[in-house]
Amino acid sequence: MRWGRVGGAGSAAALRKGPRVGLRSLAAKLRRTRRRGLQERFSFIVTLHLHIGLCPVTTRSRRKIKHFKMKKTDLCLSSEGAEVILATSSDEKHPPENMIDGNPDTFWTTTGMFPQEFIICFHKHVRIERLVIQSYFVRTLRIEKSTSKEPVDFEPWIERDLVHTEGQLQNEEIMARDGHATYLRFIIISAFDHFASVHSVSAEGTAVSNLS
Repeated sequence: MRWGRVGGAGSAAALRKGPRVGLRSLAAKLRRTRRRGLQERFSFIVTLHLHIGLCPVTTRSRRKIKHFKMKKTDLCLSSEGAEVILATSSDEKHPPENMIDGNPDTFWTTTGMFPQEFIICFHKHVRIERLVIQSYFVRTLRIEKSTSKEPVDFEPWIERDLVHTEGQLQNEEIMARDGHATYLRFIIISAFDHFASVHSVSAEGTAVSNLS
């Protein structure tokens, strides 16, 4: 990390005006640097687990998702028109779009502090029968849904406490009731670590009608 030059008339004037402000600014920089370092380490560990085979559930999940995609449409795929329109965290290496790209080796990661959330827009009215969420370190997950044309009027739908799976992905399968929606909001209320990741969100179901 580069530090600016200390000294000079400007620095002396700043110290005379308020040394405490300078110390608070320095402390804030150190906290931001530490958060970035922890997040990068978390992303590296998750990626390493995927590539050296410490996530055996990934292979099984790929087969499972391919199986039901042949029978039903995965409404959450970006190729089906779904879009992540909001996410409270965004890392350029692990953006929110990774959750719906159909690639199990990519993921979205939070940037610390909870709750964290993201909203998926289907751009149509859909009926969801089953959800499959692959994640890492997520403790409590709440899902809300809306049938409005805009991302408003969300109502509670599903809430789950996930099991901590050391060294492998969490694979949460949910059979949905009253699954009519135009938007889904996923809220990660708490996690087992400072950071959490979501690798894929799949929604088995059918498109009902276009938004009009």
